[in-house]
Amino acid sequence: MVKFLRNGPAVVVLAFILWGLIPLFYQYLSGGALAEILMYRVFWSIPLLLPIRLLFRKRTFFRDLLKDKTSFISCMIAGLLMVISWSAFIYALTNHKVLDASLGYFINPLIVICLGCIFLKEKPSLFQLIAVISGVCGLGYQIISANSFPSLALIMGFSFALYGLARKFIHYDAITSITLETFWALPVALFIFIYTGSSITTSSDISLFLYILTAPVTVIPLVLFAVALNRTSLIVTGLAQYIEPSLQFLIAILIFGEVINYSELFCFSAVWFGLLLCIFESLYYHYRRNPPRSESNHPAGTLR
Repeated sequence: MVKFLRNGPAVVVLAFILWGLIPLFYQYLSGGALAEILMYRVFWSIPLLLPIRLLFRKRTFFRDLLKDKTSFISCMIAGLLMVISWSAFIYALTNHKVLDASLGYFINPLIVICLGCIFLKEKPSLFQLIAVISGVCGLGYQIISANSFPSLALIMGFSFALYGLARKFIHYDAITSITLETFWALPVALFIFIYTGSSITTSSDISLFLYILTAPVTVIPLVLFAVALNRTSLIVTGLAQYIEPSLQFLIAILIFGEVINYSELFCFSAVWFGLLLCIFESLYYHYRRNPPRSESNHPAGTLR
């Protein structure tokens, strides 16, 4: 097991596969109260993260957190965005809108490009510009032709992209920042829980167990991703992130029987086209910087 965890690419792929399969678990919570599920998910994540954090040798001690005020405040913002993203995701999975969840994560990279240009002063490449324009055209066509605004997908895409932007300003180690973000998310989730008048009531011990299980279902892939992050190249991580929405798309169509109309299919196709351009560009520049070695370059005796 330890040997497997040292294989960064394999672990990061496993993390995204587990995220992609989450709709299969949430089908058993279909119709559940959003505030109640969110409360269980956040509250029970903390006792899971605290002992897991102790397994990491390179971690920021809690007593040193306030020494970096920028990271501390950024964790607070990330915690709020985490609640928004999780709420939208939970609503999508418990209300038979897995396609919206899939679209949200597909358009996320395009939103990240826009945020990078606006807030980090990054200069987009030609392919990135075409990708963003293609995605905007697809969304625009869906809004005009189907007279439906993909609000859920956009909330998920924007909140997760903003969450990634907030993490750019966090300099704690990954597992410490995730733990602190969850601590910050707890009072927000508690406020939503009280404001909506929810109560901790479940119809059976089985449903109570399923509600509590939402925490490890969330935390396990998150920890795997944190473990693999420093052992995985950006190109592998960038490509692996499309596993999650792809699995969710297939699950929505093939297992849950969600219907995709022409305008939605056109929107997905436009986004896929843009993402393929980004993938192609990433692969091109990766192999340009790291050309494969020919056999003639290897010293004698090194090849098997």
